[in-house]
Amino acid sequence: MFKSTKKQIAILVLFLFTLLAATSTVLATTYVGSAKSDKFHYTDCRAAKRIKQGNLVYFYSREEALNAGYSPCGICTP
Repeated sequence: MFKSTKKQIAILVLFLFTLLAATSTVLATTYVGSAKSDKFHYTDCRAAKRIKQGNLVYFYSREEALNAGYSPCGICTP
């Protein structure tokens, strides 16, 4: 029983670590754009939600998006 408990704890810790790493990346991303557009948006903008997953470009700051040649969305005005 002890080995089984250790294994379960190890699996749980690994799962939580993976979840934390994925969540950190998502929370750090403040802006998104499309590879097929020149606009950038807040991640919760209705226009951003229409961008296909394969075309998403992630930015961690407004300056990063501007430096990449993107301009602010007129809907969410980031």
